[in-house]
Amino acid sequence: MSAKPRVALIILNWNGLEDTLACLKSTEAISYAPLEVVVVDNGSEDGSVEAIRRQFPMVRLIAHPVNTGFAEGNNIGIRAVLDTADYVLLLNNDTTVSSHLPEILVAAMEKDERIAVSGPAICYADAPRTLWCAGLAIGKGRLFGLSIENTTSSLMYCGAPVEALPAAPYDVDAVVGCAMLLRVSAIRETGLLDASLFMIHEDFDWSLRAQKNGYRCVVVPEVGVWHRVSASINLQDRKRRGNPAGQYYWYRNWLIVVRKHFGRGAMLKVAVLYAFRLFPALFLTDLIKRRYTPSVWMAYGLSLVDALTDKRNRRFVRQVPA
Repeated sequence: MSAKPRVALIILNWNGLEDTLACLKSTEAISYAPLEVVVVDNGSEDGSVEAIRRQFPMVRLIAHPVNTGFAEGNNIGIRAVLDTADYVLLLNNDTTVSSHLPEILVAAMEKDERIAVSGPAICYADAPRTLWCAGLAIGKGRLFGLSIENTTSSLMYCGAPVEALPAAPYDVDAVVGCAMLLRVSAIRETGLLDASLFMIHEDFDWSLRAQKNGYRCVVVPEVGVWHRVSASINLQDRKRRGNPAGQYYWYRNWLIVVRKHFGRGAMLKVAVLYAFRLFPALFLTDLIKRRYTPSVWMAYGLSLVDALTDKRNRRFVRQVPA
């Protein structure tokens, strides 16, 4: 009987001690072997490194001195395991996992070597039978009566019950970075996550790059992860709208991804949609609801300027290397 493929599970932490400890606790129930759990700490200042070492001494901890962002933080972990793993499982620290998560993903990918990345169905932690995401899809929009392609990244099945999922694994435009199992041979061919994106949409970019190399991106329709984001859309929206970093990287990076994979003309169409329809609507909504958030409004403008001039500035974040 052949040995099972080796899996390295990588959790990125940045000042998220309580979430990370809960996530690590859930991984203790994973039955899959061989499995190595790796935590990359991105320059935390909340005592994370000491607490993880004390409570989870068997976990491999990589303490990086500064916040390098989601993409490069995960790359640090990937580089550390490339020579000892067959698969790399990237997992958000604000999640808990089922005991069979690696098993179901590896089983699906072992059936087809063309699958570069797979992900599970992910539910809300506070609504464990309601889906948060089961794949990413490219969205469409309209401006002046015209349909515009590639306008955003959309969470598939978001808000739907688990029963709405298909019965068999299915192909998607991208697998969400919250929980994605990457084939090491595909990483070697496709490359690491794009560190210049810093955070947000690096999962979509990697998935599209893998597909250009002839690979598939697949979701296994079994619930394997519960994500600690609120099931209330209104609450999620309020948190997102008050976060200039989230706004900046969401829109800037999506425009960069569109240009990278669909061309400058496609990016310009989306930029026009943002500039003349989406951003004015968001601004007016803030004024009507008396939400005065000048840093967020600035983030909208900077996301356009930096994407159009291809500047990969690190804005609205602390603790980044010079």
